[in-house]
Amino acid sequence: MSDATEITACPIMQQGTLNTLKSDLGTDTYQHLLSLFEQELTQLHAKLFIAVEQQQFQDINNATHILKNTAALYGAERLSASASLVYQLKSNQSYIAQTQQLIDIINDTLTEYKAHINSIAE
Repeated sequence: MSDATEITACPIMQQGTLNTLKSDLGTDTYQHLLSLFEQELTQLHAKLFIAVEQQQFQDINNATHILKNTAALYGAERLSASASLVYQLKSNQSYIAQTQQLIDIINDTLTEYKAHINSIAE
């Protein structure tokens, strides 16, 4: 993925990946892991927000390294693609603007995954 247009073409939640996880792990473990993913996203969102305010490139780099891999594991394709893009930036590039877009994608991802978690809990 090389730009924001390609990233927004990615689905927020890749249902096929989630179906495979649920099938492989069972419903209880699946629900538990999705809740942990939601918690991790919330924490990383807060870390990225602070890192952007303080223009801390290394903190952004550390968080995006975690995000790109974890998001892919849970089928959060758009988030993974965006985190990968930010992770590849150098400190002299416009990493703040890209990270702010990533934060917006985290918000969208959290909204969709919370709704999904609530739907399977019913």
